[in-house]
Amino acid sequence: MRNNFMPNFPDFSYTCQEHREVPYSLRHEEKPLAMSSELTKAVEYLLWYVPNINSYQSSSNPLIDNPLYEDFTFELFCSVMGLSSEDVLFPEYIDDDVVHFYMESICTNCQKIIVVTGEKETKSAALLRHMRNAIAHGIFTVVEDKIMAFDATNPSGAGGSYSCNGIMKVIPEKLLQALRMLNEELTHEDLALKAFQSVGYKILDNDKTNPALPYDFLVEKRGRRYAVEIKAITAPEEVEEGDLNEILEVFPKGVYHHKVLLMDSAWLTKKAKRELQQRDIFLLDRSNLENLLHGQDELQKIHDKKRR
Repeated sequence: MRNNFMPNFPDFSYTCQEHREVPYSLRHEEKPLAMSSELTKAVEYLLWYVPNINSYQSSSNPLIDNPLYEDFTFELFCSVMGLSSEDVLFPEYIDDDVVHFYMESICTNCQKIIVVTGEKETKSAALLRHMRNAIAHGIFTVVEDKIMAFDATNPSGAGGSYSCNGIMKVIPEKLLQALRMLNEELTHEDLALKAFQSVGYKILDNDKTNPALPYDFLVEKRGRRYAVEIKAITAPEEVEEGDLNEILEVFPKGVYHHKVLLMDSAWLTKKAKRELQQRDIFLLDRSNLENLLHGQDELQKIHDKKRR
């Protein structure tokens, strides 16, 4: 039952201006719950395969669980899912009245995320954990194209009040689309651009606005220009010396700027690393990227070391 004593939060709105209320029941009258094949796949993926959840099938992704990337990753989620500050809330706890507001009917014209984060837990990790818990415990249903889910204990309220740490009304396919983008090189390129800008580099060119650019982007600082190529932070197998030829084709002979290759150095053999040194190409890995985001100019460090 709804009342007029809902907690008020700056920016956040419980519904939207195009409010269209649709009644629903969390109880699955038809068992199993009727879902399209696309939605079934989405639910299965959210249950077993999303990164950083308590599942044997789950893998780790630093873009989700590392606080250093928290804002970047969650902003990506919101952008892909079409969410604004009015749609997302991270309270210290979720009031029972808020749970009641979404329990029996919802507006199907908007998405909402209300989740409590654990200690040192990122927003993205909390969202995925609460969604997985809700699905695993069956406290969810489908209303049109939305999943309505609650990460709660004693959701029926039998014998007393219940507790709830997550309320999610989302289009699951959009959430999965955001997760897939975390593994794309374009996403890593956006993160690298942010990292270089954070220590004062000016972006002169990039392959998004200039598809003819053979590498990913061109940056400048203190009169030095750097042609930067991004490879996925992780790779499926070790990169041998000979494998570098294809990677380094992005630096044609006419490129006279300092050359930078950003990838996980763990996937490079010693011979491959030596090949990079011989070609005078700077190698940056994930730790260097994190240092950039912490405000440390890794390229300046390399120049300083060369002068010693």
